[in-house]
Amino acid sequence: MEQFPPVNGTHNSGQPHDHDPREWTETLVRSVAHLAAQLTLNQIRLRALATELQARDALDQAAVASRVRAIAAAEGGGYLRENLGEALVEVIDVETLEQDLVAFLAESDAG
Repeated sequence: MEQFPPVNGTHNSGQPHDHDPREWTETLVRSVAHLAAQLTLNQIRLRALATELQARDALDQAAVASRVRAIAAAEGGGYLRENLGEALVEVIDVETLEQDLVAFLAESDAG
């Protein structure tokens, strides 16, 4: 597994790397900010959709909560791996994160 960022300006293969630590930090910060912006946009859109459906009595909250739990249990790990990307999957305990996610959704949507 390659370290991120590379230690002493080299890849683990020993080849020099042309990015200094400030560039890695800036890239990481920009990436996190971009992901946070995407998440925020999706949260706003989903909140608007749910609010409209609820206002029109077109939403069974218990059925939605049940569906959220089922999708999280069946597909949550796949979504996490896809969203994290190959490099982060190698350094993050995705199985534990998935279990935490499913448990959180089961608790928050149970009632």
